[in-house]
Amino acid sequence: MKHAQVFFVFACFILALSPFAARGTTFTLSDSALMRLDYNYTSGYPQGITITNITDVEGPGVKFDILYSDPLNIHGKPPSLYWTSCIYGGSGALTGCDISTFDAFSLKFTLVSATGVTSPSAVGPLVVGALINQTQYDIYAYQPHVIAFNNPNTPASATSITTTQASQIHLVGFNCNIPDWWYNQSTSPWDPSGARISLLVEPAPGAVIVTPEPATLLLFAIGGLALRRKK
Repeated sequence: MKHAQVFFVFACFILALSPFAARGTTFTLSDSALMRLDYNYTSGYPQGITITNITDVEGPGVKFDILYSDPLNIHGKPPSLYWTSCIYGGSGALTGCDISTFDAFSLKFTLVSATGVTSPSAVGPLVVGALINQTQYDIYAYQPHVIAFNNPNTPASATSITTTQASQIHLVGFNCNIPDWWYNQSTSPWDPSGARISLLVEPAPGAVIVTPEPATLLLFAIGGLALRRKK
């Protein structure tokens, strides 16, 4: 098990024992945890998506610049991003965490720009959600939200809260999909030659923040040693 994964699992164990964790039923990921997501879980589908840049911005959140090479799925490359830390690929740095004291996982999403424009006249919707395994098996889910620009019925920001009955993390992250099935090629607001978007993903307000920060873990470790010495 890699050092980052060991740190994360230990932090989650301490949080699960703490009164603070017991008071909160929903957990979220810190910026540093979001930066450790590193695997597009596509279930075997051809990948037509590239994350061109990941930036830990000032203030809360991480900005993901995403290129969809086939936004209308013309060439059989579904425009579906499932950006995760999971047991199926990548480093798996966030897997193994004990989440048995929580019953939901949450993230906040904001569409920052599309095709380099922060307020375009028309941009098709995106389906986003906080992604988490549901059991100890290969089942995952997300609470979907639709975000878009300049649409009175669809805001540019949304917070997804996905319930879970899992006791450990096997897959955690987010999805950001272009719903190509909503349109035909002539009516889609997305450019069939490619789509570029910037998405800000933030820790959900009010949720318990899980972070793999080594400095925080050091404090937890000192506290754990102190408790052991009192026995």
